Amino acid sequence: MENLRARDFSDAPALLMNRDLVLENARLRCLCAESKEQLARHELLLREGDHRIKNSLQIVASLLGLQERREANPAAREALHTAILRIQAVARIHDELQLSGSADMVDLGALIASMCKSLHAMVGDSKDVKISVEAESIKAPLTLAQPIMLAVNELIINALRHAFPGDRGGAVNVTVAQGDGELRIIVADDGAGLPDNHSEGRGYGMKLARTMMAKVGGALRVESANGTRFTLSAPAPAL
Repeated sequence: MENLRARDFSDAPALLMNRDLVLENARLRCLCAESKEQLARHELLLREGDHRIKNSLQIVASLLGLQERREANPAAREALHTAILRIQAVARIHDELQLSGSADMVDLGALIASMCKSLHAMVGDSKDVKISVEAESIKAPLTLAQPIMLAVNELIINALRHAFPGDRGGAVNVTVAQGDGELRIIVADDGAGLPDNHSEGRGYGMKLARTMMAKVGGALRVESANGTRFTLSAPAPAL
């Protein structure tokens, strides 16, 4: 009897340890479930936030559109219309975030392709100007995608408005690709080219494009021969 009691008593620490492990495992499972629930709520709030931001930006663009239609001054109308296009470029990013379900990642290639289509419909007129896009699917964080989208937005607007004066037709070709650690976007047209003082970059659109590229550690190179070619380069997103 004494030996049995000794054995039972000697097993007590192991039994207590097993019980503690079971309790700790249950506690960790509860914490994990709570964390997943909080993450799901957080992602839902982010998507809702992107939806509201997109709607707010669209309301602002609509209000500017009303003002544009009432404005008699051609220069003021053009400035308002350009502002609308810039606002819509930002709204498009938040729309992509909402649809993708990601908190901060977008498909940059798909966004640029969609933007080109919209800009051609809004800026293009009766002239026979075509836009072609070759874009790889590139996942990029919002901090990289947003400045690049705004820069490309400016370059395409510039090409559609100024590269083909009069009734001249032509083409704008956009390429989005990455390789060797570099993201590269080319906006090229076969239009009239830039004026001799284009390197000074006095226009607000060009200044904005350069500023946006500098923000992501990138650069903008301009070539004007047989049309105009803009090359935007930046470090490829590290995923």
